[in-house]
Amino acid sequence: MSWLVLTFSAVLFGAVYGVMTKVLSDKLSVSSYTQAVLLPLTAALLSLLTIPIVGLPSFSGEVDMGFVLVAVASQGVGNILYFAGIKRLTSGTTQIAFSSILVFNTLLSVMLLGLELSFVNYIGVIVLLAAILSVVNGKIAFDKKGVSLIVASAFMFAVFQLSSAELSRQMNVSAYLLSIYFGAALIVFLFKAKLVAKDVRTTLNPQTVKVLLLVGVPTIATFISSYYAYRAADEPAKVAMLQTSQVVFAVLLGYVFLREREGILRKVLAALLVFLAAYLIKGS
Repeated sequence: MSWLVLTFSAVLFGAVYGVMTKVLSDKLSVSSYTQAVLLPLTAALLSLLTIPIVGLPSFSGEVDMGFVLVAVASQGVGNILYFAGIKRLTSGTTQIAFSSILVFNTLLSVMLLGLELSFVNYIGVIVLLAAILSVVNGKIAFDKKGVSLIVASAFMFAVFQLSSAELSRQMNVSAYLLSIYFGAALIVFLFKAKLVAKDVRTTLNPQTVKVLLLVGVPTIATFISSYYAYRAADEPAKVAMLQTSQVVFAVLLGYVFLREREGILRKVLAALLVFLAAYLIKGS
C-alpha cells in the first residue's frame, strides 16, 4: 500500500484521537501527569490484543536504545504538556498552537536528518501551514501559559515522530507499540508515582475506563498506520510532516460530533488545501 494512503489513514485516526483527548480531558478531573500515564497504559494493553494479527514482538537487527529512550521520553513529556495546556485553552486555540509541530518537524528533519526539500516541497509546507491556520476563528481565547504548554508539547511530539520513524525500521509493529506505550507510561509514573496513584484511587471507575478505551482505540490505529507509513516511505520525515494535517480534520470532526458549526466552508477549503499540500510535499 502507498505510504501516502497509509499516512492519510494515520491522519484521520489521529484526528479522531485529537477530538477524543478533549473529551478525556473534560471527563477526567485528574492531573496531566495521571492522564499521561493512563492513556498510554490503556493503549499498551490494547496493543496486546493486536498480537494475534500482527505477530509477537520482534526486532530486525540491532535496536538503537538511544532512539527508544528519546521516543518514550518525548512522548511522555509531550503528553504531560499537552494535557496541561488543553485544560486551559479552547479547542481552536489549541489547534493554532499545536500547528507549530509542522515547523518543528520541518526544521528537525532538515537539520538533524539531512532531509533535502525542493522548492516545490517548501511550497507544500507553506500551503499545509496555511490550511491549518485557516480553520481557526479570528477571535480566540488566549492564555499565554496554555499556548506555551501546547507549543512545547508540539516540539516534543515532533521529536517523538522523527525518532519513532527510525524505530519502525528496527522492530515489528507489536514491539513498536508495546515499547512506546509502556515506556511512555512508565517514565511519567516513575516521576510522579504518588500523585498518579492518588488520582487513580479517587477517580478510576467504569465510566473512566470506558472513556480511556474510546480514546485508546484510535490511538492504536494511528500508531499502526504511522508505523507502516514510515516503513513504506523512502523519506519517513515527510510522513511526519504530513501527519500534522490532522489538525484540519480534527476541526472537521468537531463540526460533525461536537457541533462546532461556524465557518464550515473555510474548514472544507482547508481540507482541500491539505490534499494539495500532500501532493507538493510528496514530490516526484
